[in-house]
Amino acid sequence: LRFEIDTAKKQILIKINGKNIETVKIPAGAVDGGKLRYRGRGEYGANGGQRGDLVITTHVEEHPLFKRDGADIRMELPVSMYEAALGATVDVPTPDGTEVRLKVPAGTQDGKCFRFRDLGAPNVKRKGTRGALYVTIRVKVPTSLNKKERDSLGALMEADKRDYRRDVERYGS
Repeated sequence: LRFEIDTAKKQILIKINGKNIETVKIPAGAVDGGKLRYRGRGEYGANGGQRGDLVITTHVEEHPLFKRDGADIRMELPVSMYEAALGATVDVPTPDGTEVRLKVPAGTQDGKCFRFRDLGAPNVKRKGTRGALYVTIRVKVPTSLNKKERDSLGALMEADKRDYRRDVERYGS
């Protein structure tokens, strides 16, 4: 039995062959592959026996931006190399449609992860609690530069005397 529901709805009506069978509540934060058991709300047993249990397996469609990790939600946030190097304040979308401000510190590296408590999905195992929203920074480097940008970056590279590969060279031949 397969059906789709709107996640904004808290309950669904199950129909089989056009006949209303049961209305059930889907808890907020239901996870993909999770099983919901409704005791005594399934089909009647053979020869008029008691009703069995109705078991529903949930399948949650993946969001293009947010990924579930239990009650936690993860997302990747692209920032420019300039924002990562100099620092910036960036508006971050949240799963509930609001935005939070993230202060990206100067010198932030690609892969740095920031946590926002209680902005994740409702925790089905601990009622009344929510998971966290984890935001992973992805530094984007321009792929095409004009002459002025190339010259400016070239001058910065020449002036930079740091040894970024010192740990790699230490293990070389």
